[in-house]
Amino acid sequence: MKIGIISDIHANYEALTTVLAWLDEYGVDEIICLGDVVGYGPDPNPCCDLIRERCNVTLMGNHDAAVIGVMDTDYYYLAAREALYWTRRQLSSDNFQWLYGLPYTHVRDNCAFFHAAPLKPSRWAYVVRTQDAQLHNDTVYQRLRRWNFVGHSHLTKQYAINGRRAKDVSSKNLPAKSDRKYIINVGSVGQPRDRDPRLCFGIFDTESETFRHERLGYDIESVAKKIMNAGLDQKFARRLFVGQ
Repeated sequence: MKIGIISDIHANYEALTTVLAWLDEYGVDEIICLGDVVGYGPDPNPCCDLIRERCNVTLMGNHDAAVIGVMDTDYYYLAAREALYWTRRQLSSDNFQWLYGLPYTHVRDNCAFFHAAPLKPSRWAYVVRTQDAQLHNDTVYQRLRRWNFVGHSHLTKQYAINGRRAKDVSSKNLPAKSDRKYIINVGSVGQPRDRDPRLCFGIFDTESETFRHERLGYDIESVAKKIMNAGLDQKFARRLFVGQ
């Protein structure tokens, strides 16, 4: 089975439709979304509608939680907070209720899916340093699956842990057979921040137990214009062109 894993859409409809078309052409068996369907971007309802239709599993991200009021918006800087309030006003009742019912985690066989750090998904912690991965050795190693997929940071970091130490294995091909467990960030569809403006997502093959990142170009100009026209902060448009 081939699973397309997407995350951090952030109401970027152009990026979302591009990745879904690619996944259809590639022929994945299912699509899992790790959350942050909304926030920052100009198309919260169209993105929610598509994710609801196309994804077998969708998790709650921190922006989703803040929009529906289960997370304190004081956590966010002013422009992001204003985007959350704007999104809340735009959301249909059906999409609001759908976001409200999303789970924090999904586990099956040797895979587990989270938005933020598996350590405690509802705390919205990041795994962006080896020290962050090490904490999972110290506290929750036995509860982790072999493959643990996250989003949240908009980066493409990968860490191997063995119960004692953590190692950064980003940009490396991960062995299908190993005594290690992995924490893998699948990247961001709607707002990459690793200095590559192309949208990013992951493909996991359950039979060969292999994972890879994929990058695609999309119509950044159109979504940037929508952000400006919606009256959202211009930085949310500018950063799309540089992936930062």
